[in-house]
Amino acid sequence: MGCFRTRVRTLSRWHIHECDELCLVSGSGIRLGHAGAETKPSGETLYIFRRGEQHGYWNDSLKEPYMWVLHYRPDEALYRECPSLVSADPSKRILRLDAAQAAAFKSLFVKVLAEHRQTRTGSAAASSAWLRLLLVSVARWCGTETRPKPAAAPQLSDQPIDAEVLALWHLVNDHVSAPADLAGVLKRRVVNYDSLRHRFRKAFNASPMQLLMALRMERAKNLLLESSDPIAEIARLMGYARQHEFTRAFHRAVGCTPTRWREQAAAERRDDA
Repeated sequence: MGCFRTRVRTLSRWHIHECDELCLVSGSGIRLGHAGAETKPSGETLYIFRRGEQHGYWNDSLKEPYMWVLHYRPDEALYRECPSLVSADPSKRILRLDAAQAAAFKSLFVKVLAEHRQTRTGSAAASSAWLRLLLVSVARWCGTETRPKPAAAPQLSDQPIDAEVLALWHLVNDHVSAPADLAGVLKRRVVNYDSLRHRFRKAFNASPMQLLMALRMERAKNLLLESSDPIAEIARLMGYARQHEFTRAFHRAVGCTPTRWREQAAAERRDDA
């Protein structure tokens, strides 16, 4: 999960997940596969992928749009209330969002991830609540519900994202796989960084460097689970020049080596099958 820029000449081959997924593409220039069919998103295009549904993307243009990706467990009770989220017609799960809808999506997205990456009391419940509100909002944008709608969701216009904090958040996300010294980059490129990082910590309960490490480990877990790439290649993709540096950082963050974590995750997946 996370927000990342689709670099020129990058791709994510056809693959499936054992979960559902929201994917907002902000911009144009990529080809995105949805339920086995190829599409060309533009503007603010939201895709809803169901568990086991093939998808992927290819960027062979000179543009680098952002992708906002959330994986989540299916919520059958919510789906009964909001059937548009699970339409059997994949084309009905592709939405062109207007500016207000895109802003609302990104605001809720940031809140989901901020709670997801925290360990304080109630973080899991808060993350689930924000996710549920996001999914209800998406269902309403689909505009195909047949059941009576509950009272309107709280308006987000009075809770805007701090633009400078969001810009810093994007900068951190852009450096997940970059070997550059992020601390040095931030001090050189971000005006009033020392003041801004305090607002950043208040929003995410983590410093920019702590969030960077959490993002790297989360991305590494996805690669370990979804690909057969050797550990050395995953270390390179995460911006580490040496495999042992990645292994040490992963063990410090997760509590075991990448090899051990991959073995345990694969065993759990087999048990769930």
